[in-house]
Amino acid sequence: MKIIIALNNKYIKDNIEKCYDYVYKYDILTKEDVIELLSKDEYQNNNVVLITKENLEGNLNEKLYAKQIRLANKFVKVIYIVNKLENEYKEYLFSNEIFSILEDNYLTLESLKECIDEGKFIIYKNMNKNQNLKLNESALNYSYKIKNQVIPKKIIAVYGTGGAGKSYISSIISKNISIDLKLSLILLDMDIQNPSIDIFNNLPINNNGLNQIVEDMDKQENINKLMEKYMIKDKNNKKLWYMTSNTSLFDCQNKLSNKYYDEIYKSVYERFDYTIIDLPSSPFLDVVPYTLKKSNLIYFVVNPNYISVRQAIKYLDLLNKLWDISKDKIKIIINKVQKNSLDIMQVKSLLGGYEVVLIANFKNDLESYINGAKPDIDIDFDVEKLYKSLQIENIDQIIKEKYKSRYKKYANVIPFILNKKLGDKFDK
Repeated sequence: MKIIIALNNKYIKDNIEKCYDYVYKYDILTKEDVIELLSKDEYQNNNVVLITKENLEGNLNEKLYAKQIRLANKFVKVIYIVNKLENEYKEYLFSNEIFSILEDNYLTLESLKECIDEGKFIIYKNMNKNQNLKLNESALNYSYKIKNQVIPKKIIAVYGTGGAGKSYISSIISKNISIDLKLSLILLDMDIQNPSIDIFNNLPINNNGLNQIVEDMDKQENINKLMEKYMIKDKNNKKLWYMTSNTSLFDCQNKLSNKYYDEIYKSVYERFDYTIIDLPSSPFLDVVPYTLKKSNLIYFVVNPNYISVRQAIKYLDLLNKLWDISKDKIKIIINKVQKNSLDIMQVKSLLGGYEVVLIANFKNDLESYINGAKPDIDIDFDVEKLYKSLQIENIDQIIKEKYKSRYKKYANVIPFILNKKLGDKFDK
C-alpha cells in the first residue's frame, strides 16, 4: 500500500510514517501538486491511499478539488478532512466516490489509521472529544504554539526592484521574527544574480552553494541530508538558519531549474516554521515566478523615488496579470527613505493601493557595516504592521509583553526598535 499525505502537517506525516512501510517522501503542499502526482501511471491502481484536506493551499475550491482528485485517479482511496460535514456536502463527496471523511475538530491518529486500514467505507463525524491521541496540539496546517495560539507555517518571498535592498530587508526580518516570535526560520539566498546574504549576516563564504546542491541531487542523494550539509546556523540564535549562494550566472542558466527549487523548498518547509526566500530582481529568471507562486506571502521592496516606483508598477503588473498572483498576497516595504524621498502617501498612491507594512529609513553608515568597518547598524522603525501581515492573533499583546524588559544587544544583528510607541530600545 502506498500512502500519499497532502496536509501541510509534519506531526501527522511523521507519525503515519512510523506505522506504515511506504509513505510518499513529501507532505504535498498544494492541491495542484496533488492532482499532478495522482495522474502519474505509477499511482493508477487500487493500492494507493491519499490523505488530504479541503483547505490545502491552491487555486481550487474544496468541491472542485474533490472532483479533480477523482478525475485524475479513479482508483485512489481518499481520506478527506473537512471543517464541517453538512448533508449536501457529504452527498457531493459521495458522488465523487470519496467516502472516508473526517471532521478536523476531533481528528486523531487512531481515526486516520482506521480509515487507512479499514476495507469498508467509513465516515467519522463528531467524534468523542476525550478520545486519546487527539491532534489538537498539532492542528492541521499549523506548526508552532505561541501565547495559546498556533502559528501557520509560511513561505515568504522577498522581491522588488533592482537595488531596493531586498537582502538587507530579508536579513532584518528573518533575525527579528525568529527572535521575537521564537519561530524556527531559514533564510534562503536564491538571488542568483547578486547573492549577498552571507555578507549581511557575517557568514562564511560558500563557494559552492546552489550549483553544488544541484550536482549532489543529481547523484540521487537524500535532499534532507543535503540541506543539513549546506545550511549554516546563526551562531547567536539557535532558531535561525541560512542557505547561502555563490552560484554563477552560467550555472544559473545551465544547471538550475524548477524541479531543484521544488525539492529544496519542500525539504526546508517540513523542517522550519517559516521559510524566507531572498530573490533576484530580474523577473526573467525562472526562480522568480516559481517562488512567488509557491509563497504564502510576498514582501515587495521598493525605494521612494520615481525610478524605483515606475519599475515596481511594471513588476507588480506582471505578477498580477501574467502570473495571476493575488494582490492580497503582496505587501509593500518602502526602504531607504530620506529627506528628499517621495512622500509615503504619494508612493502608496502610485502603487495603486497595495498595503505598506514597513517603512525603513536610509542609513548613511550602511556601507560601513557592509564593508566590515561597523559591527552592526541601529535601525529605528516600527514593524507592528509587518508582524500583523503574518496574521498572528493578539500581536499587540505579544509585542508589549516582549518589551516589558530590555534585551542585550544581539551580536552581529542589525538591531532595531520593534515599536516606537513603546519607547524601548535594544541596550547599547
